[in-house]
Amino acid sequence: MRSDGRTVGRSDAIALLAAVFLSVCPTVRLSAQDSQFGVRGLGTPGRWESVRVRSTGGAFAPFDPMSPLMDASVADVGRLTAVGMAATSYRDVDVAGSSAALRSTRFPLMQLAGPVSPRLALAGGFTTYLDKSWHVKTRGDTVLRGTDQPYTDEITSDGSVADLRLAAASRLSRHLAVGVGVHLLAGSTRATAQRRFDDTTYLRVVQTDEIRYDGHGVSASALVGLAPGLSIAAWARSDSRLRTKVGEAVTDEADLPVMAGGGVLLAPSGGVRLAGSAAWRSWSRAGPGAFDTWSWSAGAEFGSRAPLRIGIRGGQLPFGPGTTAPTEFTVAAGTGRAFSQGHATVDLGLERLERKGSGLDERVWTVLIGITIRP
Repeated sequence: MRSDGRTVGRSDAIALLAAVFLSVCPTVRLSAQDSQFGVRGLGTPGRWESVRVRSTGGAFAPFDPMSPLMDASVADVGRLTAVGMAATSYRDVDVAGSSAALRSTRFPLMQLAGPVSPRLALAGGFTTYLDKSWHVKTRGDTVLRGTDQPYTDEITSDGSVADLRLAAASRLSRHLAVGVGVHLLAGSTRATAQRRFDDTTYLRVVQTDEIRYDGHGVSASALVGLAPGLSIAAWARSDSRLRTKVGEAVTDEADLPVMAGGGVLLAPSGGVRLAGSAAWRSWSRAGPGAFDTWSWSAGAEFGSRAPLRIGIRGGQLPFGPGTTAPTEFTVAAGTGRAFSQGHATVDLGLERLERKGSGLDERVWTVLIGITIRP
């Protein structure tokens, strides 16, 4: 959820916005909040990870019950737990010889999980599936009444697609946990296009539409303990299509990816945890100009009372301005602290992200704050 510098709401009462499919080709000047790599596609994929996990570069995502990447890990939630997070990004963008400094604040995740019987745990909540907030300016000219008239076009998209998940998980034995999930993709966005002529005797032209999205998906996963302190995880997910509606009319349908991934967790002692993970997503199904992506991450957590977390991640983005998939690389670190005898935890994280594509570079600092409540 975008704040535009204003307070939108408390992290324990996160509101939900959802997205737009509007493809444009920026040519001159950009001013936006979210990643420019999502402008020419469905949007920028979100991170399905808690602050704790993002502080390790995403490496612990398959093993963290409060990260909605994998359902089987929910089986290890010992008590009712709620988590929410906020993320503020400071973005420097270079494109076609122009540069811009951008800022955004979002609340990308809220989850609630807990056991309902000795062998069954449930989880529900939402996270960001696609970010789609940007503001593009282009310059052009046209002939009116025999005279060349220069103008400025502005196209604005404000919203995101949210992933609402309900997951069930069961620990079948000490060595095996399984889980399944159903996903609802929903939301809306405001898209505005306007043209201003340099000659102010011509009126400004403005068009605004409310665009709604819907879709669904299913997921399944397994968590296997191979030995004391050594676990592996595997997950898969299939989403149907993202349907776009303006009013009651369906204006577009885009196929969404099949995804699969896994991870390994090594805990040689109570105060040292090491993890790595990888994932593949078939984003090329979304249409021309989209790419299948691979991603990987590796991270560590040291200590328990006020742990030090570090990690790195790399991979590709599904949408970009060129003929090959853009790349990204992230370095992250963070810590956390429990309060009220473990009933509340505050996690802090910091990410440094670099994305590169054909003629487009982004460098982003992101500050992460997460709150976990265990009544």
